Amino acid sequence: MRSLSPSSLLFLIGLILSALSVSAAPNPTEGDADSSAPASTESSGQKDATIDLDAASFSSQVTNGQGIWWVKHFSPYCQHCKAIAPVWSRLSNDLASEAEAAGFHFANIDCITNGDLCDAHDVAGYPTFILYQDGKMVERYSSTAARNYDGLKDYALKHMKKEAVSDTKSTTESVVAETGMKTENVEDAETGMKTENVEDVETGMKTENVEDAESARTVAGDESVAPKENANAEKFEATTSTTPNPNGVSVPLTFLSFTKLVTSTRDGYFIKFYVPWCSHCQALAPAWLELAGQMQGRLNIAEVNCDEETRLCKDARLRGYPSLMYFLGTERVEYDGLRGVGDLVAFANKALSARVRSVDATEFEEIERKEEVIFLYFYDENTAKEDFDALDRVALPLIGHAPLFTTTSAILASRFRVTTFPRLVAISDGRPSYYTALSPKDMRDHLKVLAWMKTVWLPILPELSAANSHEIMQGRTVVLGILDKSKEEEFELSKKELKAAALEWMDRRVGEEKAERQNQRELKEMKIEEANDKGDEKALKEAQNMHIVLSPRKEVGFAWVDGLFWERWLQKTYGIDVRETGQRVIINDEDNNAYWDQTAEGPPIVPTSRQAVLDTLRTVVDNRNKIKPKSTTSKFVNLVNTIKQIGAGYPFALVSFGIGISLVIAWYWKGKIRRFSRSVSGSGHHSIIPSSVGGGKFD
Repeated sequence: MRSLSPSSLLFLIGLILSALSVSAAPNPTEGDADSSAPASTESSGQKDATIDLDAASFSSQVTNGQGIWWVKHFSPYCQHCKAIAPVWSRLSNDLASEAEAAGFHFANIDCITNGDLCDAHDVAGYPTFILYQDGKMVERYSSTAARNYDGLKDYALKHMKKEAVSDTKSTTESVVAETGMKTENVEDAETGMKTENVEDVETGMKTENVEDAESARTVAGDESVAPKENANAEKFEATTSTTPNPNGVSVPLTFLSFTKLVTSTRDGYFIKFYVPWCSHCQALAPAWLELAGQMQGRLNIAEVNCDEETRLCKDARLRGYPSLMYFLGTERVEYDGLRGVGDLVAFANKALSARVRSVDATEFEEIERKEEVIFLYFYDENTAKEDFDALDRVALPLIGHAPLFTTTSAILASRFRVTTFPRLVAISDGRPSYYTALSPKDMRDHLKVLAWMKTVWLPILPELSAANSHEIMQGRTVVLGILDKSKEEEFELSKKELKAAALEWMDRRVGEEKAERQNQRELKEMKIEEANDKGDEKALKEAQNMHIVLSPRKEVGFAWVDGLFWERWLQKTYGIDVRETGQRVIINDEDNNAYWDQTAEGPPIVPTSRQAVLDTLRTVVDNRNKIKPKSTTSKFVNLVNTIKQIGAGYPFALVSFGIGISLVIAWYWKGKIRRFSRSVSGSGHHSIIPSSVGGGKFD
């Protein structure tokens, strides 16, 4: 057997000792959790002493209850929350008897399922610990205080003792109030000092023989003698507040600070990726600074110089400069709207409200008055964590489109005919659309859920903008109202008529599909009856296997555009200027670069005539060539498109046409080459390249 060298032997012994030390060492918790904390009582079979609260139980037990409640506001996806969870549970179990005696309670609020409740408590980060006493918020546990077992325990015991002292003082005061008696030799439970001849404060308190007069003044509220360390601590707490964007500036980020502040937290950040030499970046700079100022105390604004942080910008997979993205942890959504201050602020406000919140029927009615499209997620007590996980992941991409709410309201479930849970519904102008989930897996596939949301998140009559133009115009026939917002009454009437036309068209389409489906059912039943009457088993089987397939219909959408703001584009593309022509309607087919701006009778389409809009739309959909379309492209592009359309219907004709064109071109160039050859041979040898003149240089 080969012997080990001394160095190899020492290395092997070191490995063995390391393994033994690791197996014997206690398993510390993550984050700030103290590894020296006592062993968890959960492992010994004891029940967790913390209380889970929702809006109803918080109202009944905390707001309208008694005692002290120390509440942890958390998110189940927050790494810091996961790290502190076992410490919090351990602490509540270890102090269970003391807490019961002092009327002190440990509680939890899940801010994902109780978003409104956390919003009401101004929770800006996770976890947030807030102390409540007799229904009122007392204080927040400082973000700079120790978040390990000992730190949390000291804080809890301190306030348990305060509760006991408060009870003693209130009892004493009640005795004085009722009997008018003076108390002597009362020992302060907190300071250990004795006071004599203490009278009711309201009748003129008199204190004699006070031990440690400085402490007495401090307890009485004389801040002038408070220790300097406390003042410094308060000042430090104020400067290290977790308030987002405290100074109203755009914070420069490096790779390290981006990881620490953005992707390692659940704090929202609106970030600009730029390069200093980019003219568009330079033009955006003033608006970005203004945005940072307006978002002070509300939303973090930051920027990344991609000339200096090339690795970070490469990882971000930017499409160009500047790129604007909103981050929430490792998830992000890109902003591709207009770059004015108002547009940026509007997006930032929507990003702030992107959290999934719970609503009841009354709150939903108020929201319905403000929002054109709403996603409502119905759930019950049996809804699994995996369902909520998927729901949380679709909240961010919805920014700028439609809000998402959860509910357990029986009233709303009855209104929208929801009987199975969980169920996702999109409500647009009171009309529900349902996400079809054939299995629990479909509800937990966030990409599939998001894909469905994209098909229904547009309002019935959206405003066309740079951000949504592709989504609105591509792949469909669009009735586009070109409106003038400066004429308020006419503008509102036009929007009302266009929306009514859109709803009428939708109802008509639904009716047509219903009638076609019914006709196919009747046809199927008739063929089954005929096959039965004839005893034809083969025909019977074919009839039974018939599927109801609706005729393909091109999707139709409605939208409006600000004719003054987009004046140049509208003039160039459609030849319409609302200042001269007034408000107009065009029916646009973006896929074929065609549009219609006149009715079958010849007059232009105006938005205030609902019937004219619908009649023209019906004509275009049923027979697009009955009204001659106009083109949004040049004559050459029109020729190419015409050839493509011919080829789609008559492929052999297109191939023949292509061969013919190729032969003509070949014949043409063959003749030119022959004539050129003759001219060269007739005049002697000539080089196509001119000879050099003067030392090999060309002039």
